[in-house]
Amino acid sequence: MKSTFTKVLCIAVMLLATGITAQAQFRHFRQSIYLNGVLPTGAFASQVDANQSIVPLTNEQVGKGAIIGFGAGYRASYRFDIGMGEVAPFVGADLFWNMIDSKWSDKYLNASMTAPSYLNIPVMAGVSYNYDELDTRFPIIPFGEFGVGSDMLLITREGTTVKDDPNNYYAYKPSFSVAWMVGAGVYLGNYVSIGAYYYGLGKHTVDYTSRCIDKNPVAALQAANDAANQTRHTRTVGELALRIGFHF
Repeated sequence: MKSTFTKVLCIAVMLLATGITAQAQFRHFRQSIYLNGVLPTGAFASQVDANQSIVPLTNEQVGKGAIIGFGAGYRASYRFDIGMGEVAPFVGADLFWNMIDSKWSDKYLNASMTAPSYLNIPVMAGVSYNYDELDTRFPIIPFGEFGVGSDMLLITREGTTVKDDPNNYYAYKPSFSVAWMVGAGVYLGNYVSIGAYYYGLGKHTVDYTSRCIDKNPVAALQAANDAANQTRHTRTVGELALRIGFHF
């Protein structure tokens, strides 16, 4: 009986120790959800004169004239205490959405066409440093971080808004590029953070995957010109992001 009781006690102690260790490890593992306001920079934000151009956009024009947008992201990280703060390697992904300039939107609307918008999906691995040595009643923890990875640029298809003509559109191939980001901010307590970031999303190729001739004679002429000119164009994409993060 003693032997059985001893075995049960040993098993219980081992399970308790394993649970405590797992709980301690889990406290170091963090998941984060982000909401972003994004502002395009460089060639991505440069304007094309809408008054001198017709729709649909040509390869030389598309990927420019992006305006302020929104986004969301997810991250998983693991924190290590190094004595003077914490180091947290992480992996994460974001989704940024930008519309084109309002003048272009109006131009598409007047032509009964759907304007393209821009989606960037950067996937990053990096490291964050959190300085948690400040002794305050309400903890404010400064942090800085950087990451590298890849970005996918998706340009949504553009075409007519006529319901009985669903195949009349222009589509673009997804483009991939090496990307990086750097950012800094503060944790407001343990569960909320705010920060400012710059994302260098790389050089992307702008290329059609298909063309359909529009009933509008001007658009049809433009599509024919595009079909005759197969030159591929690159566009450097960058984003400034203001982020609020929720950590658990």
